[in-house]
Amino acid sequence: MRGFLSLLIPLLAVGCSNPPAPADSTTSDSAAAATAPAVPATKAASEAATVDAIAIDPLYGAVAVGSESPAAMLNRYMLDLLNQNKARSDAAWAYAPADPRHADDAVLRLLPDVRNLRLDSDVALPRDDGQPPRLLQVPVKIRAVTAEGTFRYHGWYRVQPSADGRAWQIQSASLQPTLD
Repeated sequence: MRGFLSLLIPLLAVGCSNPPAPADSTTSDSAAAATAPAVPATKAASEAATVDAIAIDPLYGAVAVGSESPAAMLNRYMLDLLNQNKARSDAAWAYAPADPRHADDAVLRLLPDVRNLRLDSDVALPRDDGQPPRLLQVPVKIRAVTAEGTFRYHGWYRVQPSADGRAWQIQSASLQPTLD
């Protein structure tokens, strides 16, 4: 009996859902597309359009829709540092540091024999008055495990849109050691 009830509940949920309106089979697809209204025709369609508009975070609106968030870009950057991929890690910067000893995050770049690198980031903070902001500051906590021990840092990375507006790039960074 219990097995029957567990099968009945999903069946009821599917059976009670609102089926789509039947399409008119007398018109062609191109004619239907040409005469389709620009405004959503049903209440459900207008609610879906509203939800899509809300899903786009205005904080990240300076770059193309669907692009990588600043936190995801910084995670990828940390992975490139860990794998010692200099070309990709330099590409994450708007202006790559010519000498790793003088980079804003030189403490990370110069750590020897890094075995594990972990980045925890908080919500980005706007650092300009633009709408949407074009300069964001991402607070970070970093843990680096090396052969010599574990090192912890806190600080921030500032990111800005790339020249083509498709992605975020690092503009500057500030990292300080943290004691356990």
